[in-house]
Amino acid sequence: MVIGAVVATLLSSTHSGDADAAPAGGQTHRYTGGTYVAMGDSRASGAFFTLTPDYFLGCKRSALNYPLYVAAMTLPRGYVDTSCAGAKSANLYRQGQRTDLGRKAPQLYLVPRTAQLITVSIGGNDMRWGAILVQCTTAPFTDRRCRHNKRLAREVRARIGVMEGRVTPALAAIARKAPRAQIIVVGLGGFMGDHGCWPLVPISDPDTRYMRRVFDQANDALRRATAAVGGTFIDANRRSAGHDPCNLVSPWYESALSNTIAYPYHLNQAGALAIAMMINGAIRR
Repeated sequence: MVIGAVVATLLSSTHSGDADAAPAGGQTHRYTGGTYVAMGDSRASGAFFTLTPDYFLGCKRSALNYPLYVAAMTLPRGYVDTSCAGAKSANLYRQGQRTDLGRKAPQLYLVPRTAQLITVSIGGNDMRWGAILVQCTTAPFTDRRCRHNKRLAREVRARIGVMEGRVTPALAAIARKAPRAQIIVVGLGGFMGDHGCWPLVPISDPDTRYMRRVFDQANDALRRATAAVGGTFIDANRRSAGHDPCNLVSPWYESALSNTIAYPYHLNQAGALAIAMMINGAIRR
């Protein structure tokens, strides 16, 4: 009841259409309240600490992650959350995932053929964006100038290429398993703004903007993979502008220092709700 009240209030400020969330391909099936399945990595599972069984069962699946908000907004007849922190594309459809509490079956095993709505957050662990970001972090009032590093630029292109090559068949497998489902893919990024703010975002202003462009490039790849299955893409990087951790009033993402509210640079509670509202506005009814 509490979730419903909060969602009802906030939905009054959103709208159902958005060019950035328009369908990328030929999906025509409309959502009529059928089973909703949430798939993906820590951005979907939540990764913010909650005293719930799902958080401690190996996948860090938090209470009130964005899938639960989506479920509260759509009121599906069935709801399955398969998301698991640390998941890579292969863990969605063909390879079990190792966790600290044992091996989890591929997420696709839990997807019914009759699913009508599937949300997916994936690709970050395939790309290993943290290995790029760490090359830009620096002490206060200094500049790593990673934006001018040609070797890093080549590494970025290679990592994005690997990610696209892995995400594309994963989404195709999902589409084959649930051919009547709307597939909505949530992009990467959102936690890099126009400037750094040491120690919350310990990166120089120009390199912060560079990292934001890196996520734009990654999202272009995810958009192509989504288009290949006729899905809908949510560009979290562009649509989260102004809500990075340097915004101390209304951040949607936690900072580099976070270790209790959420994983560093991951969605907080406000961010989870914001992403859910983006998804709700993109569903074709």
